[in-house]
Amino acid sequence: MTFNRLFARARVWFRQRRQSLRVAVAASITSSLLIAGAAQATDIPADMKIDWGSIVVSRDELMCLAINDYWEARSEVTAGRIAVARVVLNRAMDPRFPSNVCNVIKQTKVPGSKTGCQFSWFCDEKTNEIADSKEWRDSIKIAVAVLQKDSSIPDPTGGALWYHADFLRPVWAAGFESTTIIGTHVFYREPDNARTLAQPRKPFIYRLNAFAEFVAKRNARLQVAMARDAGSAIAMKDGAVPPQPVAR
Repeated sequence: MTFNRLFARARVWFRQRRQSLRVAVAASITSSLLIAGAAQATDIPADMKIDWGSIVVSRDELMCLAINDYWEARSEVTAGRIAVARVVLNRAMDPRFPSNVCNVIKQTKVPGSKTGCQFSWFCDEKTNEIADSKEWRDSIKIAVAVLQKDSSIPDPTGGALWYHADFLRPVWAAGFESTTIIGTHVFYREPDNARTLAQPRKPFIYRLNAFAEFVAKRNARLQVAMARDAGSAIAMKDGAVPPQPVAR
């Protein structure tokens, strides 16, 4: 192989690596703008009052759930919007997914995915500016309703961890059990056959306040871990609960 051919191949390799780096940096910036800065990018209308003491997660996590509703389900009926929100919460309660609502929403898919995200809007490279103020208000209301400590809204999906639009026929759905169809979405969970169940579903996933119980335990574990890191018996007794849970 001549030197010129080697040099040409090297140029192609470096060009590809540079492009990959640009994509990675762009994705990182997008993630920060859309999720970490959710409270700044799309804020709560001034006339909407929320009792934050009654919400089980941080403000950022509530805003992430509201943003996801706006882009994933705002055209659905109310039951369909609640169902999509419940899939996010069900994933947060499952140890195979991140425990933080924001990180569940921005989680990437397996290699080879067209969008690179579990929720396609997050990586569709389109503008994510909130344009419909009425629907945005409804998105906040949906998030507040399902994140209440004493929420009495049951899980309409039957513990679903996946869903897709009803006009699609994804290959992955063949390995799962369809739990219900709500609006234009078909919802799935793993089959009850123990041989195909990767990890058993937690019994509390079917109780009304399952997510509130989960977050309480999550925050308690974080508080103990922080106190342990501080290495102080006083910190263990009086350490403050972190204002925003840290995701896995």
